[in-house]
Amino acid sequence: MAKQRIYAIADKITIIVKDQHNNTMYFMMSKNYPLRKILVAFCKRKQIDYRTVTFIYDGSRVRPDSTPMQLKMEDNDEIQVMSIVWGGGYA
Repeated sequence: MAKQRIYAIADKITIIVKDQHNNTMYFMMSKNYPLRKILVAFCKRKQIDYRTVTFIYDGSRVRPDSTPMQLKMEDNDEIQVMSIVWGGGYA
């Protein structure tokens, strides 16, 4: 029983999700679980539309179906939330 409990704790990771205004939330999740759930939860709690933001980890966009293990995330790593800016082009 003790080994199962230790394994369950070792399989968890704390991920920090922070937006452009330094609003921060901490999520604990399994290393093998897709990030989509915490990303959607962050947006719901902050009352922002999930489709209007992008998520950045280590300088690259985060695919919602990727897992912390696939991204080689460690405990207390941070995902940044950025508003999508449309436009550009010719002036």
